[in-house]
Amino acid sequence: MENKPVDLMSSSLYSSYPMDLRKFQLIDLHSQCTVGVSYRDSAEYHPTAIAQNALIQWNNYLATGDNAYMQAFLRQAYCLTEHEMRIGENAGGWPLAFPAPEGTARGSWLSAVTQGLGISALVRAYQLTHDDMFLDVIQRVVCTFERDILDGGVCVPFEQDGLCFEGAAVYPAAHDFSGFLFGLCGLYEYIKLLDDSSIEKCIQAGFATLHELLEEFEADFWVHSHLLQRRLASPIQLTLYAHLLDALAVHSGCKHCSELAQRWRSYRHRIDSRIYYRLACQGAALEQYIQHWFKHRPISSVPLRVCVAVPAFPSPGGIQTFIEKIVQVTRNDWQIEYLTQHRGPDGEEYHIRCFGTRRMTPWYFPFIWLYVISGFRKLVSLVLYGSGYHVVLAQDGVFTGAFAALAARLTGMRIVCIDHGDLSLLIARNRQRYCAERLREVMTKPWPLPVRLTARLLLSLYWPSRWLLAHIAARFVDHYLIPGVPQDGVNEVCKQLGIHRSRVTRFSNMIDIEQYVMPDMTTRANLRQRLGIASDAIVVAIVCRLAAEKGLEIAFEALHRSLVTCSSTGAEIGVIVVGDGPLRREVELYIDRYGLDKVCRMQGELPMREVIATLGISDIFLYTSWRGAGYPLAIMEAMAAGCAVIASTEPIANVYLLDEGRGITVPTGDVPQTALALSRLLQDRELCQRMGQRARDYIARHHSPAMFQRTLLRATYWSALDSFLSSEKDS
Repeated sequence: MENKPVDLMSSSLYSSYPMDLRKFQLIDLHSQCTVGVSYRDSAEYHPTAIAQNALIQWNNYLATGDNAYMQAFLRQAYCLTEHEMRIGENAGGWPLAFPAPEGTARGSWLSAVTQGLGISALVRAYQLTHDDMFLDVIQRVVCTFERDILDGGVCVPFEQDGLCFEGAAVYPAAHDFSGFLFGLCGLYEYIKLLDDSSIEKCIQAGFATLHELLEEFEADFWVHSHLLQRRLASPIQLTLYAHLLDALAVHSGCKHCSELAQRWRSYRHRIDSRIYYRLACQGAALEQYIQHWFKHRPISSVPLRVCVAVPAFPSPGGIQTFIEKIVQVTRNDWQIEYLTQHRGPDGEEYHIRCFGTRRMTPWYFPFIWLYVISGFRKLVSLVLYGSGYHVVLAQDGVFTGAFAALAARLTGMRIVCIDHGDLSLLIARNRQRYCAERLREVMTKPWPLPVRLTARLLLSLYWPSRWLLAHIAARFVDHYLIPGVPQDGVNEVCKQLGIHRSRVTRFSNMIDIEQYVMPDMTTRANLRQRLGIASDAIVVAIVCRLAAEKGLEIAFEALHRSLVTCSSTGAEIGVIVVGDGPLRREVELYIDRYGLDKVCRMQGELPMREVIATLGISDIFLYTSWRGAGYPLAIMEAMAAGCAVIASTEPIANVYLLDEGRGITVPTGDVPQTALALSRLLQDRELCQRMGQRARDYIARHHSPAMFQRTLLRATYWSALDSFLSSEKDS
């Protein structure tokens, strides 16, 4: 980083601020703070007001040449430096202690508006005085634009490489327009003063994200002030946004921003836009009145009270494991209750609320609608009788998401859906397979023929019900957490449902690597001996629910072929199958058909600790599912245990998990390729070990509990800037 030479009188920085800030009350616009703070000559400290006043005095000085304005400007600039607070090691800024938007902050918070205005003011002060104190403060403040809110900054990650700058740096992020643009304008002025490649990249990421989100800010006839609750901007805010776009167009040379500013200005003068705006405001006021009638408690207490809505709980399977991970990483921050239609065994240790009857299952028509209605009634009644939930965490994006979203919108709670594959079933190829699977299940039931035919007819009505409920959830859910990668087709489904990109977070599932302890040679040998497997054998593990979508016929035929290929090597091979399900009998028949009874051990359903132990004594993990979503936990657990994984390319996230030599992916349903991959690993123990170690290291880096916790905090609530400020004071 190098200071650029400055010619004060000819420098473009030695100019007026590109907006007349006297027209706008920025405190009310970006933070909705208490009214009554004067913006000039106020004895009450407010950094936004100080920075705004400084730039007003600067503009007056340039317009009149009166040194009194220059002195007033410098007083405000020095005031900003005096009140700067350190945030961590090398960052600083001006925290606000006023109420944040929607009451989400429980202490101090930063604002990209304040930070951006402060940078603009201090850049001019440094140009005028060459006082290095101004430059030091500027460089510390700029650091907050590179930091996530969770790390004491004003930055929010968007999708893979995007960034948003927040007017209120708390979670859930509002993505407010004024914070975004004031932040960008401040950064543009900074890089005109100093060459800083990292900040230039930050600006590029923010500018690209802004353009991607512009269509979400527009409401055809007006503009949204932010994307959290999508409330319409006031007329004065709309004028401010047009000025900000003009300023950004000057800095960036973007013609689109300039054209957009002109269109937004026209909204205030169009009769139809003003009528729609008034009607929308009346609708928002009615919604607030209804929510007030339900008397839902605002966000104010710690820990947060979270309602986890799930069809069945506790129940064996991936969702139960996922919920246990949520509990693990939020133990000190959340107080969790469970809302379920079916209460499973061993639920005494949980605080569970039940609704509906045994027949109100979400898996058949018309019972899926009874499930939604009874769940909605139960959740609303819990709120009315003082449950005090702050967040509802629905464990699917369709039926549970629909009733939880309706109840949450009615009562003013935040609703977050964690989808475990229900949205992926709306993808055409998955829908066809799923429908065929359900139809086969119904027609093979030991029911009388009239009952089966009736069930088949009702099944034809089940799919439209799921689609309609997905649309209802899409309309009212605040945020979706969906494991997986953008290329898996779920993003396209979200677009079809009208779910905006700002409401979706694609995340990585969590694996606690510390639970997957690699056994020493003695322990490994003893565990194998209990299963009747030689200590020096190469062991292949299959861990899954024994169901049609797992492609088990592919797995066992590939095993048969690879064993024939490797028979000449003399290597001893063992196969362990863990899991239970409707195809258990078929699996036993596969084992007999392919002559695998001497090498194969059927373990049935096992507790998680025994599953981990089984993976620990295995060398290869085989996954042949033809339908999946997100990041399959079974594969990630095998990687954490150090197994060399062979997996189908469904879901597509497997390709990313096993890339760079961390495993082998084969086309879904391709027996020859699966057998070839098995033969390769069965004949090369060292390759198995290298793959397993790479896979384990990858899981430790990219799927840790800390990363999963950050995902949950971003989607729900976080406002703990004071922890950074207090640690700085203590040091």
